[in-house]
Amino acid sequence: MSKKEKNIEVSVKDIERAGEPVQQIFIKNRLIGEVVTHNQRFKAVLIPSEQQFSVKSQEEGLETVLQQFHLHQY
Repeated sequence: MSKKEKNIEVSVKDIERAGEPVQQIFIKNRLIGEVVTHNQRFKAVLIPSEQQFSVKSQEEGLETVLQQFHLHQY
């Protein structure tokens, strides 16, 4: 038996906090994580658990947030 594929709506909103760019990641209208830039370093933050991950780029941060959210299904 195979699982049916689901399409999930993911959106990214760019904001600025304390003079630094922040990408907020939403599934539907629920904020699940952020990719924060500070001194040319990137940090992915999973909102429900406040887990933080050091990443090399904004793209890697986005992937990390989505993977961790899917893994733990908050």
